[in-house]
Amino acid sequence: MVADAGYGVSTPFRLGLQERGLSYVLALNGKEVAHPEDVEPHQPAYGGLGPPTLPRYRTPPRAVCVLAAEAGADRFTEVTWRQGSKAAMTSRFAVLTVRPAGKQSLAAAQEAGGGRNR
Repeated sequence: MVADAGYGVSTPFRLGLQERGLSYVLALNGKEVAHPEDVEPHQPAYGGLGPPTLPRYRTPPRAVCVLAAEAGADRFTEVTWRQGSKAAMTSRFAVLTVRPAGKQSLAAAQEAGGGRNR
């Protein structure tokens, strides 16, 4: 599945693709937040009181534009996809695997893990 940023910013759409077991590549705008692929959530020890602890990331999520800049210029490929009215339509693209972050992604992860006891 390949889709533009209109679909890439939709957490329910991404979750639906994951539920169906589909591989996907989605465009994102630079404002979306994510964790790098190699960052794993940490499971804090349960203290015995209240609801069980949930996995947490040790570092805050970063904007995907920051992750793209950190990846370096060599990760980008220039692609021309058609001739425009004035010039060829060309831009640079990079493929990065990330772990989505944000309130909707967190809620979906908690639900998949059994939810919170209330």
